[in-house]
Amino acid sequence: MKQTILMMIFFAVSTYGFSQKIEKINLWEKEAPYTLKAIEEDQFNERGNVETVAIPDITVYFPTSGEGNGRAILICPGGGYRNLAINHEGYDIAKFYSEKGYVAAVLKYRLPEPSLVSEPWNVPLSDAKQAIKLIRKNAEKWNIDSEKVGVLGFSAGGHLASSLSVHGVLEEGSLPNFSILIYPVISFEKGVTHEGSRTNLLREQLETDWETFYSNEKQVNSNTPPAFLVHSWDDKAVPAENSIRYAKALAAIGTKTELHLFEKGGHGYGKGNSITHGTASQWSDLSLIWLDQLFQKLVTGE
Repeated sequence: MKQTILMMIFFAVSTYGFSQKIEKINLWEKEAPYTLKAIEEDQFNERGNVETVAIPDITVYFPTSGEGNGRAILICPGGGYRNLAINHEGYDIAKFYSEKGYVAAVLKYRLPEPSLVSEPWNVPLSDAKQAIKLIRKNAEKWNIDSEKVGVLGFSAGGHLASSLSVHGVLEEGSLPNFSILIYPVISFEKGVTHEGSRTNLLREQLETDWETFYSNEKQVNSNTPPAFLVHSWDDKAVPAENSIRYAKALAAIGTKTELHLFEKGGHGYGKGNSITHGTASQWSDLSLIWLDQLFQKLVTGE
């Protein structure tokens, strides 16, 4: 397995070019909180997705040229809180944003496996909070503005990103400054949610107040950062209603939000391509425009 991991790292570096600076950093200096049983190495499935995380970390992709634009983005792969689609919803996305001047960090968060962690419903969010704080801790070293650190998430990773956006703590530095949510799970309300994500995260906490806590459209507050959302009408896994509810909740309190609903695209496509996913594949370029406009408006006070 160690040989497999080394091969994956070599493949990533080879694919992204030897000039790309990439750094892997463990989230926790000591044993991660909620740990019940430690394992020696990550476990992968046949698709290359991470099924079991040994040590949560971030893999940081630095801007490929110059000093960058002073912004950072934490990327949360999806996988229904059952695995992590860490390649096409992680490393590939980090490559794109780092090429555009961002410090892009892929979060390898622990999954809510009761045999390995206590309070599994708290574990992914705990790792995400720590990751944001770790990025800000390195802000000067990495030449980024600590007030320009955001989060991006896909599917269940979008649920984690939106959870961080509504439950992150401003004073502790775990609240992102913006969020980009791609076909995200937002609600844990039956009939709207992705049932696999809801069940895998909550388990014995199903039908408790934790369902409301993690129905993030109900948790939007004055500190929740601006959001850019993408969904497709033909998404059969996670209904577009998830993104609609979150965008409406933000708009209702006057928080900047932009929602793109595409005719087709389906689910789980990562960056996507125009042949299979139509105009939904334009989301990454659109997000760059939105971010530039967002920070320009914040500077000018518009």
